[in-house]
Amino acid sequence: MVAIETESRLVPLDGGINFRDIGGYVNSQGRRVKWRKIMRCGHLANLTQGDLDVLEEIGVSQIHDFRRVEEQAQNPSCAVRAEFIDDYQMSIGDISRFWEFLFEGELSAESSHQLVVNSYRNCIQAVIPAFTRFMRHIVDNADNASVFHCSAGKDRTGMAAALILSALDVPRDTIVADYMLTIEHYDSTRLIEIVEGHLRDAKVESWERSWLIPYCSVHQDNIVAFLEAIDAEYGDVRNYLTSALGLSDQDLIKIQESYLQD
Repeated sequence: MVAIETESRLVPLDGGINFRDIGGYVNSQGRRVKWRKIMRCGHLANLTQGDLDVLEEIGVSQIHDFRRVEEQAQNPSCAVRAEFIDDYQMSIGDISRFWEFLFEGELSAESSHQLVVNSYRNCIQAVIPAFTRFMRHIVDNADNASVFHCSAGKDRTGMAAALILSALDVPRDTIVADYMLTIEHYDSTRLIEIVEGHLRDAKVESWERSWLIPYCSVHQDNIVAFLEAIDAEYGDVRNYLTSALGLSDQDLIKIQESYLQD
């Protein structure tokens, strides 16, 4: 039997990347999100056999992989003993234009930051198909534990966490704080080094690391832009969940009854 510490934000896995539980938060009615029911992370390529045992003991039955095919090929997931839903194929808007800006000589620390913020702001329609399916699974798998992830566990994963926590009526400042924990639990320096390797391979002659930080890390402006764009177009996140993502009022009741405790 694997000993599991259930009331901790960081899930202690040897090969986990930014592997965090979104449990423990208190919602607007004073109810607490259950621990070890919904977890978020980066890719699962580095998990050890012991890590796989921990996830099985926790009761993880579904893995949601938001990455594109090429990302999955670069870092294939380990054989977690769970159902994989890995055909979401998500991209976040203009973040892909980071490279265009760089090669065209238009990138700076500020333009890079705005590129990422605008990507969050402008993607609320594009992500509807993927997040509709994802939220449906979260409702239907409520009796078990779920893990959702992208490559670093910050952008696509951060949006998904914000939607789940919103469905659980967790206050927005808490949602933003959860998003920002990536700064504590993810080594963006390693990602910056990888990006710099790509730049050298592409024969880019010069750049500044400050240009890469918005792309490789997180800023509260990002998730705030995403949520405020939803507010502007749909009134609030609850209406986005129902009118855009297709959840019913009964679904939202089920989410709260399944994932919250008094």
